Amino acid sequence: MKVKLVNSAHSGASAKLLNDRGVVVATVDQSKPTDLADGLRITGVLSAKPVFGQRSEGGPTPWRSTAFPALSADCTLSGKLVRTLRLDSRTTAQVFKVSAGHYQARVFRDGRLVRFLDAHGRSGAALYGSRTLVLNPDGTTVTWTGSETAPAPRLGRYKLVNGATVKLVERDGVYGARLTTGHGTFPVSWAKGRPVVLQDDVTLVVLGPDGTLSSHIYGRSVQKAPAYLGA
Repeated sequence: MKVKLVNSAHSGASAKLLNDRGVVVATVDQSKPTDLADGLRITGVLSAKPVFGQRSEGGPTPWRSTAFPALSADCTLSGKLVRTLRLDSRTTAQVFKVSAGHYQARVFRDGRLVRFLDAHGRSGAALYGSRTLVLNPDGTTVTWTGSETAPAPRLGRYKLVNGATVKLVERDGVYGARLTTGHGTFPVSWAKGRPVVLQDDVTLVVLGPDGTLSSHIYGRSVQKAPAYLGA
């Protein structure tokens, strides 16, 4: 038997027990942090330093403890809870203040952690289902639904409802986007492993690691997904 340990900012710690053929026979995670029948448990499953415990027998047998791999600082919750937002009937977001100009957020859907955001000197973002959430370094948030392209869209130029354009590019398997508005053309931002935010005072665009583009135009009563113009 082998155990695979995974520590994720978006879903917490998890451990999978694999048999000799590599088949998963037991799992502990945020939905079920303890499995006494298989002798598995996670202490602090959503904490900064979760610990995996395992024992081969029940009763008073001591647990053998193993620390999970540490996450980078920008993936580790370290702030103080300042408010909780209800985004819809199933989704809430907890906003944490780390310091001036540095905020973090956790998004929970049906009680489960699904996304982690870090905004330190730049905005952080999350895309999940049809919802987009942007967290700014001053702790403010912007959220919307239904204004995104399908995952892995076509490379090329996209038009937003206010006339601004976004050019989607790809390099070495990483998607990037260049925003052009009335203020000019901005440098390419790359979504390497996490969403990135492109914006001016009116236009807000989020690019996901899978190439999804989601846009929000301030002051517009009707929002639409970016429309493909061509290569």
